[in-house]
Parts: sequence; structure tokens; C-alpha cells
Amino acid sequence: MTAFPPELKRYRLIVISASLLLGGAGTAVLFFPPEGSPMLPRLLFAAMALAMSGFGFFAVLRWYQRAAYVVATVAPRPCSGSLHLDEDSESTSLTVSLLLSHDEPPVRVAVILPRWHVRAVLNTVYTVKLYIDPSNARLMAIDTPHGRLWCMPIGTRIPQGKADLL
Repeated sequence: MTAFPPELKRYRLIVISASLLLGGAGTAVLFFPPEGSPMLPRLLFAAMALAMSGFGFFAVLRWYQRAAYVVATVAPRPCSGSLHLDEDSESTSLTVSLLLSHDEPPVRVAVILPRWHVRAVLNTVYTVKLYIDPSNARLMAIDTPHGRLWCMPIGTRIPQGKADLL
């Protein structure tokens, strides 16, 4: 069993907590309904809450565990890339532009915001290392000179020919 990466422990805790709260809310609506509330909206809420809770527990946590396994066992592949911070009124997201081929536009990959400060290294092209899952060609993590970046579940699929050319 691969040790869980310390930089993902906070996200794992958030997913577990949110899944427990959502599953508890869905269960509570079923077994302790508010007085006089109609059955159909309760059933719809409970079904969606329990489905999302299960997705968090099984799919997202399994993704993080698989990413940790791939990083621990697969040799990284070099590539050129740069970080971009997309800020708007609702959220902030970090993406990495990867130059997989000189005759195609860069591929943008969404990554989890790291704890280290990214503003100093934005929009600078440098060599990164890609951790690609050999079973499905999905990008799991990216090593930069400043630290590791973990891809969002379910990751970006790197075309098989491109993964072999890197």
C-alpha cells in the first residue's frame, strides 16, 4: 500500500467530511422528515445527497489513492509547461499549459491549488515532469521546480501517441 501524500491529506479530509455531512443530511431527511413536508422532494433530495456522498467516498478518494500509487511507481516524463491562475468573481483556479507537440496548441490541465505561492512563477515556461497512469493514459500529477501539483479528478487524458513521444 502506498503512503498517502501529505499535500493531499487536507483534500482527503474535506472530501470525507463533506461526504459524511451530505450522506447524513440525506439520511436524516428520509428518517426524520419535517412535519407536513411532501414525500417527492424529500426522496429527490435524499437520492441526490446519497449519490453525491457515495461519489465522494468512492470515486474521489479512489482517484487520490490511485494518483499517489502512480506517483510512487511510475517514472515521470519531461515536458514544457507554464502555470496560469484564472481568477473571477466566483472562484480561483490553477491550470498548467503543457506543450505536448510543437505543431499543436498547448493542453490546459486543471490542478489543485498547492500550499506554496504560485504567483511568483505564473506564465513562465519551464520543464515539468508528468506522471501518467499507464492503465488509462490519464495525467495524475505534475512535478514543477517549485513543488508537485495534483490533477483534478478525473484528470486529463494524454493521447497515447503523445504520451509515448514525451
